[in-house]
Amino acid sequence: MKKTALFFTAISSLLLTSCGNNSRVKEQVQSQFPKPGTTVAEAQMPVTDDALNHFTFSIKVIADSDISDGIYDVDADYGPNFGEGKFAMPKGIEDAKPIIRKGGEPYTFIIGFRLPGDTTFNDYFQVSCSKHSTKMEYIKAYTF
Repeated sequence: MKKTALFFTAISSLLLTSCGNNSRVKEQVQSQFPKPGTTVAEAQMPVTDDALNHFTFSIKVIADSDISDGIYDVDADYGPNFGEGKFAMPKGIEDAKPIIRKGGEPYTFIIGFRLPGDTTFNDYFQVSCSKHSTKMEYIKAYTF
């Protein structure tokens, strides 16, 4: 009877120890992501075809409450107009940090990412605005 009790005590302590290690690993993984609500990238440019109002076009990339899945919110402002959307980073690199560059079309920004050890800007998500509309769309797909 004593051997059985000793055996169960040893197994229980091993299980508790391994559970503690897993929770520490989860904490370390979650700490790689920004806190929900954190602005991780932003950019703006003047709207030059409206000399009367002096508007700006700006976007912000904000960590969503599902940031551990690589999901970000996008806020776009074109003068007094506001649009919002979401995108998810490609599977396998959910923890990559989104970065922004100016697009080739007027009032367009490209959200992309760089891979570790590479300086290539990978186009991924496009945000464009005009007086009449705001468009947000994926422009490339990646597999990792």
